[in-house]
Amino acid sequence: MAIALPSSNRGMVRCMTFLDGSWLYHNQEALVKAYGGPFKIDFGKINSVAVRRLREHFTSMLGTEAPALDLVRTYYFASIPENVHLEDAAKLEDQKKFYIMLREVLGFELFLHRIDFRGHHLAMQDRMEKEGEMHFLPKERTVDVAMATTLLYLAAIDAFDIAIAVLGDADYQPALRRVRDLGKRIFLFTIEGSAAYDYLFPNPDAAYADFPPARFQEHLADLRLSRQDKERPVYAYYCARSGCGKEFYSTYRAKPGQNMYCDEHRIYRDREPVAYANNVSTGLSSEASPGEGNGDKNGGNPAPPAP
Repeated sequence: MAIALPSSNRGMVRCMTFLDGSWLYHNQEALVKAYGGPFKIDFGKINSVAVRRLREHFTSMLGTEAPALDLVRTYYFASIPENVHLEDAAKLEDQKKFYIMLREVLGFELFLHRIDFRGHHLAMQDRMEKEGEMHFLPKERTVDVAMATTLLYLAAIDAFDIAIAVLGDADYQPALRRVRDLGKRIFLFTIEGSAAYDYLFPNPDAAYADFPPARFQEHLADLRLSRQDKERPVYAYYCARSGCGKEFYSTYRAKPGQNMYCDEHRIYRDREPVAYANNVSTGLSSEASPGEGNGDKNGGNPAPPAP
């Protein structure tokens, strides 16, 4: 099997991760079953496991030390509901906090497709039982297209050497073949039982990857979210810019009396005198729900997350 080695003018093999978050979310039950109990993925460990597998493969094939791998960027593709029923507002806030954690703590680039729920509940059972609604079926129509086109575009402009593709749907097969046609290498990281057959058992006449596939089930101990990781806090603030007051979230914990500004007004951070003490809510981890912790949203400093 051909191996992508770094060119002399780069010195490193450039890797980019493309993660189908919607597919991964809908197939986590397979990981719970394999683990034999509650299981949540630590998204911060996916790249470390994938890069380790790549190094092991290079070492095995070359018989020498693996070339240096540079993880350039991680792209995460998923959907986010909007205009949901008021009873589901808290669930939506938890999802937003999770995405903020991916962006600000892990440094992921997010592509989020918005789904208008038109005031309906998130769960189909709730829509049927509480609303008598049986026909509204929200669908994620652009997540796989966005990921496939981004993968192809970045391959075409020579932005990476190896794509770490965390996916399972067969819809990606044409894009994966074209990326390989451009001289790029594909490493598949998928879930057994939730992946296309040809991903796990490659067909020589229709190859979609250049390395043996990695299965999540092979790395459950490494990928499991630990209790310590769950307590990573996300803080809520009100923008201190006069006339704004917008609520926003950040993983940065403000100092006592420090004003915080939303993305739109962040440029005023070093220009504007202190107008009023910043309002802060409690720090919530991506696993927490509103109301946990001891913070006060109407003033004061952020409290540490509840143990």
